[in-house]
Amino acid sequence: MHARSQAALDFMVSYGLAILIITIALYVVFSLNIFNPQLSSIVCTPAPGFFCQAYSLDANSTLTIKLVQATGGTIDITGAACSKSVNSSSDAPAYGNVNVLGYSSSYYPNSDIQNGLTIYSDSSNTIQVYCFDGNGKATGGVGYTFSGYFWINYTVSDMPPVHYIKRVATFTVVYT
Repeated sequence: MHARSQAALDFMVSYGLAILIITIALYVVFSLNIFNPQLSSIVCTPAPGFFCQAYSLDANSTLTIKLVQATGGTIDITGAACSKSVNSSSDAPAYGNVNVLGYSSSYYPNSDIQNGLTIYSDSSNTIQVYCFDGNGKATGGVGYTFSGYFWINYTVSDMPPVHYIKRVATFTVVYT
């Protein structure tokens, strides 16, 4: 009889330890969010002459980007736009500020860009703009990702006043 109880005890201890180890491993895996489908790389791919020094997107669709430019001259930004898609007929935003116009409370969370923003060569400035998708402002929950494009409308200082509209960044960011 003693041998049967010893076998039962060995069985329960070995399987109990195995279940405990599996439970701890599952806890670690889920606490690290390894199976989170919202995980994606956070990346900003700038156009030549530009660099995304810092950027974030809040749940109310406000993109804040610290843009560095190294075009060799001073630029004056008169408009900016952020869109989930590119217009099918031109390299312009498909949604939101499609003409990359200057200040309007519909496109900008503050009036910083109202009088233009100057960025000297090898310098930076922070720009805030709303991001748009097919449903309007691209709002999202904290932790979800947004992939989109960022344009600026600018002139080059000490040059004839020609406005350039350029897609300066393609990015993926997590809502904060």
